[in-house]
Amino acid sequence: MGKRTDDFFTEKRSWSFIKDEVLGSYMEPYMAKIVTRGQPILIIDGYAGPGIFQDGKLGSPMIICQAAEKCAKGKYQALFINKNKQQHHALTSLLSKKQLSPSAKSVLDDTTTRLPHIYDSLQNESVLLYLDPFGLTGCKFSLLQPFLTRNPQHSTEILLTMNMPGMHRLAAKDAVGKGQKNKQRIQSFHQTLTDVLGGEYWQEIMWQDGATSDQKDKKLIEAYRAKLAQYMPYVGSCPVREKTNRQIKYFIVFASRHPDTVKLLNDSMLKAYWSGLHTADYPNSLWGYEDLLNSVGLEEIIVETVKSNEGKTRDAIWLEIIKENFMKYLHKNYRAKVQRLVDEGRLCSPTPRKTKSLNDDCALYLPSEESASPIPML
Repeated sequence: MGKRTDDFFTEKRSWSFIKDEVLGSYMEPYMAKIVTRGQPILIIDGYAGPGIFQDGKLGSPMIICQAAEKCAKGKYQALFINKNKQQHHALTSLLSKKQLSPSAKSVLDDTTTRLPHIYDSLQNESVLLYLDPFGLTGCKFSLLQPFLTRNPQHSTEILLTMNMPGMHRLAAKDAVGKGQKNKQRIQSFHQTLTDVLGGEYWQEIMWQDGATSDQKDKKLIEAYRAKLAQYMPYVGSCPVREKTNRQIKYFIVFASRHPDTVKLLNDSMLKAYWSGLHTADYPNSLWGYEDLLNSVGLEEIIVETVKSNEGKTRDAIWLEIIKENFMKYLHKNYRAKVQRLVDEGRLCSPTPRKTKSLNDDCALYLPSEESASPIPML
């Protein structure tokens, strides 16, 4: 790490608020749920930093520890890895001051070499791997693959960030267009991208003509998610921008085997993204970020999803919807729309219940003559 990473921790940038809001909103429910498994919990923060910014804002180690201490005190281990000695010593001092040892440990090492050894030492731990490197080489696919292929009887969650401007620099489209593709430096750039993304599929996307940076970024991360989905069924991503009209700086990407993760992060990422942009775009606004959200098209999506999945519960239908429409709609708006569709007779739910209000276990159907009878009450 050089001077730029030291400067990064002077104050929290606007885009860092989005990343840390996602991490913070995810950690507490994750810890509360994972502790019920009764297995040891291991949290790995591969690029931890000093734990706190110079302006007093919390960094990822403190965000993680706050949730872990609240929900699983004495039942977790957190490893915070830094290659930078100054940041390592600052974090070591902070963890000691906050009396977080021995549960939280500051480690001076290179994550790219330490992570394979950590994996080799795993037994039955529930693992959360969080990687937020300054550049791209800190999250090569070969580092992730052992965790992606880990025995599914053990819980493994992966949350990482992808630096998108770095992708464009390494793709070197202009140099390729000038016939410099075979130069050693350009080949080195391209090999790095291949190593990070786990294949050469990026070339067709990043070298295409007529597409904007945003379009390429979204298509590339979509392809990367498809790569991750070969190993874990629930994947998603959230763009991170400085402002609405600025280029995407990062994508926060996750991979999980548990449906609760995608349901939780759908709302967490949607709220963090629009809240962060609203604060950056309108710092003195009197109206809230939720005014930017809408449910346009949601009723039609619900009806079509039920049509293809009749008899599934309200909760299962929601999972099907967000798998195809991740980070588009809030769960509370989905519940309200389903209730309205049932009240209006456009959907029906014969599941016995005490009131007309639906719950997550209510089965949903398209209306038919058989379902036109009154809903049975208990």
